[in-house]
Amino acid sequence: MSLLRIFYTFLVSVLFITVTYAQQVAGGETGGGETEEINKKDERSPDSVFVSYFFLNEQGAYTRYAVSKPLNQFQEYDVTKQHDQFYATLGNPGSASYPLQFSLKPNSNFRFRSDVYEPYKLKDDSIKFFISESPFSHLKYHFGPLKEQKIDINFAQRIGTGIYLGLSARFANAPGIYLRQRAFNAGGTFYAAFLHPTKRYGAFMTYRTDHALNYENGGISDITAFTTNRETNRKVIAVNLSTATNREKSTGFVLQQYFNILPPKIVKKTDSTSMLVPRKFDAGRLVHTLRYSRTGGAYLDQGVGSSFDFYPAFYNDSSSVFDSIRLTHFENCLVYSNEVPDTLGKSFPLQYSFGLRIQTDKLNQDTINKVFHQTVPFGMLKGIIKRKTFFKASASLTLGGYNAGDYSIDGSFYQFFGKQNHKAYLNVTKGLSHPDYFYSHYYSDNFRWEKSFGAQDYLKGEFGVILKGFDLNASYTRMTNYTYLDRHIVTTQYSGALTILAGHVSKMFRVNHWITTVYAAAQQITPDSILQLPTFIGKLTLCYDVVLFSKALHAQAGMSGTYHSQWYQDAYMPALRAFYRQDNYVAGNYPYLDVFVNLNIKRARIFIKYEHFNAVLMNYNYIIVPDYPQPDAALKIGISWLFFD
Repeated sequence: MSLLRIFYTFLVSVLFITVTYAQQVAGGETGGGETEEINKKDERSPDSVFVSYFFLNEQGAYTRYAVSKPLNQFQEYDVTKQHDQFYATLGNPGSASYPLQFSLKPNSNFRFRSDVYEPYKLKDDSIKFFISESPFSHLKYHFGPLKEQKIDINFAQRIGTGIYLGLSARFANAPGIYLRQRAFNAGGTFYAAFLHPTKRYGAFMTYRTDHALNYENGGISDITAFTTNRETNRKVIAVNLSTATNREKSTGFVLQQYFNILPPKIVKKTDSTSMLVPRKFDAGRLVHTLRYSRTGGAYLDQGVGSSFDFYPAFYNDSSSVFDSIRLTHFENCLVYSNEVPDTLGKSFPLQYSFGLRIQTDKLNQDTINKVFHQTVPFGMLKGIIKRKTFFKASASLTLGGYNAGDYSIDGSFYQFFGKQNHKAYLNVTKGLSHPDYFYSHYYSDNFRWEKSFGAQDYLKGEFGVILKGFDLNASYTRMTNYTYLDRHIVTTQYSGALTILAGHVSKMFRVNHWITTVYAAAQQITPDSILQLPTFIGKLTLCYDVVLFSKALHAQAGMSGTYHSQWYQDAYMPALRAFYRQDNYVAGNYPYLDVFVNLNIKRARIFIKYEHFNAVLMNYNYIIVPDYPQPDAALKIGISWLFFD
């Protein structure tokens, strides 16, 4: 990101702050109340000040989280491997990917196509607003072979009564071990927060910019060069594309304000004193959110003549391909809500929110320009019965635009039981959703189609139990009109019923100094020729955890393994930034094993990880996307350092 742009953004924000009546929300500054977490502190933390953070949401119910530095699982530096996530990638951090576990994520927004780079993108709703009385900084850095490196910097400071500023920047470069495999990301975010001490008013502003460059090699042209390991120098193995790149630039701006109709606290007088206490009746708040984003992407291949066989068609009369797409999104959202974070659900037995989004999306694809206007009314109601039974219901409806007629209805039920607040929950979701616009209308040098597809009808039921550290979950999903790219790289819709039966179990065991973390998942898809995913996925981590030198050093040493059963893996077409079905190559049934050491010294955490150490001990069949081998064994090192004052 340009330093000049950061400076101008910072200067404009300071001027805006200066002329605005800055108001602060003290204690639970954000008007949504505090969580139990922010009163707790890592017992091993020598931090001199307390820092918490929150994320924006349309309801103005901002859950506060304490800044902590857990050591367990710290070695998972790649975002696609954190928090029990499983992705198929092209074998390099920052490359195209798709999730290996089916997840139904209905969205009322207009969407052109799914983003294969999504895990690595900066997102407006993921910007952390840090609340700290003193300057706070967080530095993260990791590096690997062939100059692979990633650096993240966060800085936050209060500059006056109720005025908070924050700035973050990130740079990532992963050259990869094969020709033209490089993935590059650079970007940053800026935020300003204005908070009132009476919790009556708050305003927040964010700005985001993100750049990405991915060299596309189309995979190895002769996969046996890898599977037979006849060439140990991976850089000399021939690839399918020699001049192709995918570029993207994205910017976004969010302005959000809330106003509580009544003061959240009232004065309670006793015989000798008066004190502020929470109001028993919450009249709610008005929240307004303004969003603007602009994303531009381009696929460029200057040497099409040497790669005709790679593309199924070619409609251009020149020897190069340049396909560009630009999306502009503008949104106004107004919400009336008294919702508070889930951790404070007992404070208000009945919570609600009702809102309206007015959205405009503009699509520019080469010479084609389209504008879509849509209005989305939505609402939510949740409550408590006898302090341990919770329910929640929500719904949305899309009016106008490409997604006209889409709707979503969601109902949840939570039951707490036992002295340790074990939980059982049930969730049912029903809705209608148009396929991404990409599936119906697309125009480029290599791919063109105009089709009319029906909306996808879905129903999902989910049941889960959290008991003594065990997290057990089972779900059933039924979907009609599922839309996808077939083995000919043509958009297709399956009009029959697609069903997904899935479940997972996870648990962390701690016995003396030993920590074992287990995650296992299974999914059965019918018919499996339409949607192809591994049936079994698992991850096991075992480490020895110890505190040494009068608690000055917290250390872990251990081993972790990830496993996928065999399945027909989706292939990748870089010109579309999309994965498609194939039924010729089956792979999987392979464990990926790592050994690691994690260290925590005061405010610094360090990991040393030898990743995929079993690569030289087993057959060369570690492939998750056809023609794209996963990386060989490699040493990775990283550090995370918190700074205060």
